[in-house]
Amino acid sequence: MPELKIAAVYLRVSTDDQKELSPDSQLEALRAWAEKNACVIPEQYVYVDEGISGRSAEKRPKFMEMIGAAKSAEHPFDAVLVWKFSRFARSQEESIVYKAMLSKVGVDVISISEPVIEGPFGSLIERIIEWMDEYYSIRLSGEVKRSMTVNAQRGVPQIAPPFGYRKNPAEGSPFMVPEETEAAVIREVYSDYLSGVPVWKIVDGLNVRGIRTHRGGKIENRTVTYWLQNPVYIGMVRWTPSGRTRRDFHNPDTITAPGDHEPLVSREDFDAVQLLVAAAAETHRPKSRPSFELKDWASGVVRCASCGSTLVFQRPRYFICNGYVRARCKNRNSITVDALHTAILEKLRADSSAAYPLRYKITRSDDTERELRVLRQQADQYDRKLSRIRDAYAAGIDSLDDYRRMKEALDAQHAELLGKIAELESRVDPAAAEAALTESIRKTLETLEDSDTPLHEKNTAAKALFETVIWDKATETLTITYRVFI
Repeated sequence: MPELKIAAVYLRVSTDDQKELSPDSQLEALRAWAEKNACVIPEQYVYVDEGISGRSAEKRPKFMEMIGAAKSAEHPFDAVLVWKFSRFARSQEESIVYKAMLSKVGVDVISISEPVIEGPFGSLIERIIEWMDEYYSIRLSGEVKRSMTVNAQRGVPQIAPPFGYRKNPAEGSPFMVPEETEAAVIREVYSDYLSGVPVWKIVDGLNVRGIRTHRGGKIENRTVTYWLQNPVYIGMVRWTPSGRTRRDFHNPDTITAPGDHEPLVSREDFDAVQLLVAAAAETHRPKSRPSFELKDWASGVVRCASCGSTLVFQRPRYFICNGYVRARCKNRNSITVDALHTAILEKLRADSSAAYPLRYKITRSDDTERELRVLRQQADQYDRKLSRIRDAYAAGIDSLDDYRRMKEALDAQHAELLGKIAELESRVDPAAAEAALTESIRKTLETLEDSDTPLHEKNTAAKALFETVIWDKATETLTITYRVFI
């Protein structure tokens, strides 16, 4: 009677596998094979990764546990049985690596449905099977992504219903319907945020009431921020074909299309919330070093013409390109402190009474700037959306009438956005802007020339006036673009 071998079993069932490849079905076939081939499968050596892709071993915890057990000093089993080699790994490179690891400790990997002969020819057949499995995996991934992209363009959700919705229990459209208790929470969150309640306070209130996410977790700041920026709540569907970018709300690959589900908030409220969220993000951006910590009033003001890096103060008394100091810029763009002060002050004196046009950038009120930023982001998506509806028509997904209708709607939306942008940008009287700039230059010049004004106040005044100050040592040129607040 042949000596019994101890064997481990590895089972993997990904979410798209058919019923006949369930863990129970695989295990039943593996046990039957083991019984016929003098193998014993102890229960503790049955490793199952269920609902997990095979593309990466590191993301399969039971697989890694099995590899660790095989390499341990106990060496508890002599073989690993799998239903197919594709259950072990979908990447040939990864398969070779882990099979080599097991081979070194005397553990064979056996596919019970793909037997191979002994010797070099058998190894070749095994490599061909693995290559075909990998090719199938890559091809399947591409087909699935293409199908999901088409569905996303049509407004079909590609994910489970988010908080506020549940899957429609009835057959057919829509895919999801409001879950009234959660929907009320979403409407409340939007209403509170528009009323000025900060995110942290909204989060505290929800957690005190015991409200939990779909996965049972506590509500966090990022949870509420995600709700506030998710267009699903205005009847849209969003999906990014290039991968999971859950927090990247402006990814150029993201597809946003009208869905067939019921909105929970109005478009007006959603747009207003986006402005408030953008304002909060601006407020919490990392700030530059405080003026009172700087060595000179020109610190942090001037940039290198070659690489754009800031000129930094160096002892004894000169400024030099920070990029050059850090070996990122080839030009030693430097200037003494006295020469830089003189150049800036002379430029201000000349520009304060100049008859020639000055270089300046309009800085509007915070509300107007935020509104313009949101409108420009929306307008910038026009070419990408137009390309998608063209692709859908070219692929035969949409008819010519569908293409014309969607293009007309897209053109009208784009024209409306451009009109709003133009209207906001036109709220500037050039004469008034130039007069305001001249007055700002004059006041800043007085501040910088006043020997009694503290260093940090001079630095603050300079930063408020200058949009950019560029020094080019090669041409001995100082270029200033001013900032005008209106």
